[in-house]
Amino acid sequence: MAVNTQAPATRSITQTYLAQGNSAMRAGHYSQALALFEQALKQSPALAKVIEFNIQLAQQKLGKTTPAKLGKPSTKSVSSSPAQLYGINSESCTVDIVVPVYNAYEDVQRCLEAIERNTDGFKVNVYIVNDGSEAPTTKWLRAFCKNKPMFVLTENEKNKGYTPTVNVGLRQCKSDYIVTLNSDTIVTKGWLSGLVRCFKANPDLGVAGPLSNAASWQNVPILLDEHNQFAVNELPQGWSADDMALLVRNASKRYYPQVPFVNGFCFMIAKAAFDKVGLLDEATFPTGYGEENDYCIRVAQAGFKLAICDDTYVFHAKSKSFGHEKRKKLSKIGSNALKTKHGKDKVNKLAGKIRDMPIFNDIREQVQQTLTKSFNKPVKDLLLNRILFLLPVSGGGGGVHSIVQETMGMRRIGLLAKIAVPKKHRPKFIKRYEDIDVVEDLFVGFEPHELGELSKKFDVIVGTIYTSMKLVKEVVDANPEIQPAYYVQDYEPLFSEPGTPEWQEARDSYTLVPNAILFAKTDWICQKVYEEHGVHVRKVSPSIDHDVYKPDPLAKKRAGLEDKIVISAMIRPKTPRRGAERTMRVLKRVSDHFGDKVHIELFGCTEDDPLFQQLERGFKYNNNGELTRLDVAAVLKKSDFFIDISDYQAFGRTGLEAMACGATLLSTKFGGVYEYVIDKINSYLVDPFNESCVLKSIIDIVETSQYNTLRVNAISTAAEYSIHKACISELKVLHE
Repeated sequence: MAVNTQAPATRSITQTYLAQGNSAMRAGHYSQALALFEQALKQSPALAKVIEFNIQLAQQKLGKTTPAKLGKPSTKSVSSSPAQLYGINSESCTVDIVVPVYNAYEDVQRCLEAIERNTDGFKVNVYIVNDGSEAPTTKWLRAFCKNKPMFVLTENEKNKGYTPTVNVGLRQCKSDYIVTLNSDTIVTKGWLSGLVRCFKANPDLGVAGPLSNAASWQNVPILLDEHNQFAVNELPQGWSADDMALLVRNASKRYYPQVPFVNGFCFMIAKAAFDKVGLLDEATFPTGYGEENDYCIRVAQAGFKLAICDDTYVFHAKSKSFGHEKRKKLSKIGSNALKTKHGKDKVNKLAGKIRDMPIFNDIREQVQQTLTKSFNKPVKDLLLNRILFLLPVSGGGGGVHSIVQETMGMRRIGLLAKIAVPKKHRPKFIKRYEDIDVVEDLFVGFEPHELGELSKKFDVIVGTIYTSMKLVKEVVDANPEIQPAYYVQDYEPLFSEPGTPEWQEARDSYTLVPNAILFAKTDWICQKVYEEHGVHVRKVSPSIDHDVYKPDPLAKKRAGLEDKIVISAMIRPKTPRRGAERTMRVLKRVSDHFGDKVHIELFGCTEDDPLFQQLERGFKYNNNGELTRLDVAAVLKKSDFFIDISDYQAFGRTGLEAMACGATLLSTKFGGVYEYVIDKINSYLVDPFNESCVLKSIIDIVETSQYNTLRVNAISTAAEYSIHKACISELKVLHE
């Protein structure tokens, strides 16, 4: 889903429909809610993911769909909606890439190695079609593709020409998206994610392509050379294609302009469009000049749109298969064939349309300005940065612990680093972290109007929750010299109902502060923000405080639990996505199955919490209430299992802490837990909405005594994450 680039009036109308629909749902007026949600979807197809979930809910209430589509705990197909809501595109979409090859061995080598390096997590099939290349290229292709299932090599017995060769590859394609890619390109990190996200932003798209150094109207930063021909922009000295792609991504306003033509050097086609339009016209355009423009016209005639993905960049070396003069001659032949097929007036009109689109001037200007700034950026010793983390909350859990322990890690290596918290809540933070000897100096209390003056003592201000970014913006407006950043702890629009002010504020937080550096501790968060908003989020290392979270082999003995299987879980009913209700139901079933063999430890809420009182409690357990991190560690050290069946986890800090303490983790499979979990090697992954499956997994682990092996691997995995490593990774990101 793209960043919200709708006009303000359109956004306002969409938000009104969503807000009114949510109100109607709460009032039980489900038909009215359904109509409002459907209006919102028509108004804003880019928000399809969240709006369609609301539509399914309204339909279910009306009896028009089955509960299975909504992820009810007991149904077999529950993972469909959660997977859609919490998943990322690479988990649900497949991509086929067709690469025609004719000589130019060095270009081909760079092209295929870049594809192998940059699949962005997608399941990719690469169909290489060798069109009668000479021996060196043919020999290298055969060696490269050997024992690599991702690469499928087809060889034409004799040279057929570009378009028939591409069609050989296209006939093998079956995936959700198909890319025809010239063999003189270098794809970059994020290219597939960017192109697929462009399609997700507009369901009417049939074809899309990226920006490039040499792709006619898709050129950046310069359109024309000194001879008034389309420029071939060289990369800045010392830069890689990935460096340029990152700059383009950061510079982009994500217009996704709709166009009549997309350059064929990197040409992504939606499966729906391919099924309707079919193969390239090899009879009219056998040599490959004009065939992509013909395809664009046919795609448009079939009712699809075409767009340029202006936050994605692929390098184009310009083929050496043909010399300049031959390319010029073939281009003219292809142009004449295109005009003969579709009419000269129509082709000229479409070409004129793309030529006169001022939006491309703006795109190139943004890239050029960002490029200029990158060369003029002053260099400063990263260890001299003074860093202020902004935490405008009353308390917190795992995310707050991350900020505290990583700020302390920075201080240990000599940086001036502090945490700004609301003045009225500062005593609570000091009490909560009283084991830290410099706690009084660590936490700085503030009133909102004081932040501007306070920030003048720091070089970097880091927002840590979506509500903090409006304060970061105020600071930057008052103190332009400070570097803004956002430590993204979760994908926070998932916390609120779509259409509510909180939901909109969370969505806006990722783009609210220009030039902010965004970073996160899991690939899932980075990818989720990128797919939804087109914003680059840098990856940093997670951290574990090994002084607190560490194994204690005698913990069970001291607790008198040597003969028990100890299972612990965090129950936080005030946070619905944490799955407190189903966790208690599962624990009841575990207790019923094992009887006195198990001992269950809970923490996260008090026994008299009204929400906790509504949960299943008909089994033996020990509720430790709300704990400090030291007390949490004490529970985890005596646990054989820690169960986390949240809807999803952006990271799942407590799960990793449990692993560090020697407990076997049973975790939700949705979200960013793959950062450290290897299913059935160091932990178990489960569908949290399938309670029977969760129970079966626990029984299987216990009855086969797998947890002894799992816990050794878990301790080993957790040892790889340290506060020091996390701090250095954050400093490097903030220094870019």
